[in-house]
Amino acid sequence: MSALVATGEPAYDEASLSNNGNVETPLASNRQANDEESVGAKKLKTGFNSSDVLNNGAPNNAGDMDDDGGEFEVPKSEIRKRKRKEKRKSRLFPSFDVEPSAIKDKINVADLRDLVLWILADGVAPKWLSIYNKLGITRIATILVPGLTPDLFGVALDAVQPVPMSAIASKMPQELTFFRDHFGHLWPTRAPGDRTKLFSPMTAFMNSPLPKADKNALQKNGAAKLKAVDSSVNVPLKNLLMSAEEFVDGDYPIHSATIVADDGDRQELEEGWVETVSGHADIAHEKKGTILVQNKYRVYGLDCEMCLTTHGSALARVTVVNWNREVVMDELVLPDNTITDYLTQYSGITAKMLENVSTTLSDVQKQLTSLICSDDILIGHSLENDFKALKLRHPAVIDTSVIYHHSRGLPSKPSLKWLAQKFLKKEIQQFKNGHDSAEDARTCIDLVKLKIEKGMEFGTCVSSTEPLLRRLTRAAVNTSGGAETSGLHGRGVVVDYGNPAQWHGTDARTIVGCKNDEEVVRGVVDSIGQHEFVWARMREVEFDRGWVAYHGLKKREINIAENRGDKVLDTNCTGEDTNVVADEKTNQRDGELQTSLINLNERLEKIWDSMPPATAVIIMSGSGDPREMSRLNAMRVQFTEEFKSKKWDEVSVKWTDTENQQLLEAAKVARAGVSFIAIKGPSDHDS
Repeated sequence: MSALVATGEPAYDEASLSNNGNVETPLASNRQANDEESVGAKKLKTGFNSSDVLNNGAPNNAGDMDDDGGEFEVPKSEIRKRKRKEKRKSRLFPSFDVEPSAIKDKINVADLRDLVLWILADGVAPKWLSIYNKLGITRIATILVPGLTPDLFGVALDAVQPVPMSAIASKMPQELTFFRDHFGHLWPTRAPGDRTKLFSPMTAFMNSPLPKADKNALQKNGAAKLKAVDSSVNVPLKNLLMSAEEFVDGDYPIHSATIVADDGDRQELEEGWVETVSGHADIAHEKKGTILVQNKYRVYGLDCEMCLTTHGSALARVTVVNWNREVVMDELVLPDNTITDYLTQYSGITAKMLENVSTTLSDVQKQLTSLICSDDILIGHSLENDFKALKLRHPAVIDTSVIYHHSRGLPSKPSLKWLAQKFLKKEIQQFKNGHDSAEDARTCIDLVKLKIEKGMEFGTCVSSTEPLLRRLTRAAVNTSGGAETSGLHGRGVVVDYGNPAQWHGTDARTIVGCKNDEEVVRGVVDSIGQHEFVWARMREVEFDRGWVAYHGLKKREINIAENRGDKVLDTNCTGEDTNVVADEKTNQRDGELQTSLINLNERLEKIWDSMPPATAVIIMSGSGDPREMSRLNAMRVQFTEEFKSKKWDEVSVKWTDTENQQLLEAAKVARAGVSFIAIKGPSDHDS
């Protein structure tokens, strides 16, 4: 076992550099033993200069000066001996090496995740990177910095192989010296997605595929659980509530209850928006007859119908039913803007139905917020669209499209009609004149009741993934012979905006919620010495580049934020000329970006300085710029909706092959990210 210096860092002295070159450390000793990996003859070095190992950065000259300042000649045999010794020692400290001929395509976010699994767990060795002395790596720090793009560093969008930092040093922003000083290469990195969409980089990185044996075991276990369901033990409703991550992935408006901020710092709602509050302002519940489910929860089913107006989709009807399937609210709504299409075949709304209606969206919002408080549970099918039509934010939701799975598995979502056929054995939405919102709301209530009775596994597919942090913990327990060792209740720390415990930080040993990048830095600096794996996210750059919009919430106080870039600014779908406004925003953001890059550089330097030697560092953007892709996808959706009931010359937006090709190119831009990989060397510790 190597000696430890006062800071808890491994001391790479003569005694510790043994055992075939493997450095045994307190953290690394729980991993499977592997000798240094073989590598090809021709490689590009990344990270620190291994010749610094002997001298801690001092010049390594063959000739030294004597005490009198005179030079003396060192025998050639001694020089050769010293060089051989230096070479052996340099190989003992861990390092990353690149085999250029092995890089045939861009690496992707999953490749970076698998690199973590290879170093810290039971993963497979990557083909795109070789590692000398893997066990010498004491920990991994991964920092997600959305907003960094290839063009920012002067790298072509279609670049595949790692680009030497020396080749782009003159093209990089002067503010980003950190990357030039500490990394050998920029790695073009592909974000998850398909030809027209961007998927969540965080989900791709923070979830790992289950090994086949584990997946088979889960399938058998799930089947056994379904057979052994005890009908007397019901699933608690709280177990069916949407998680914070599901709110984000489902594109739901985010309630302010999820914001980490003092009450005095809370942001006012966007104009026209409302959100439910704790408690009730009147006696609406007594009037409607309160029903407590499981002696605790007030539960309602909700469904809305929409029509098209000159300003897009708008609310036309809202229906609320209670747990007993009784209608407690059913209102037709007159949109503020001129109706262009009633969408009768889907909504059931006709011109005659709205003839004498004077109820406005504002009226409906008042009724809802007097009936429902933030502690009540709303049940519905893909309620994100209903909430947007209502301009409503609510924190407690059970979404039947989430608690039940499509037969094809995730990420496909089942329709309500299919769920009713499959599990309730009944037909719904059979009316030729459109849906019945009361019927849909009741169906959702029935599906939840069935789920409570049958169990959590009922109506679901076995997941093929597990959280990365859980995989790391499981691997540590396995390699320690099943014994519980220090720190194995989660081997990592998650430092992120809001409350990471609600989603990707669930299996972490330590969780640090933050409001801004400065707090992220403090969280990493304070935690990195006690954990094998660090995950952090810094968001100021993406905020100042205008990638994210927050339904009126302060960008640095949001608990959960869009990690795919779905909710973005400037998503004008009409094709109107917005160049003047765009130019003003661009000028403003250019100034903000320069400031945010300076701040980013300083903060990353602080984190680097706090890292112990032999820390592997991964910094990635996760994705490229998603804004144009989002705008075009919104435009395509609007065209598709309108074209169902209108002729070609009547639709407000056009979708031709030209727009489709633009979308394909925009998706390439959105999926083009960058990454940086290095191992901190001994001489960097106090730099």
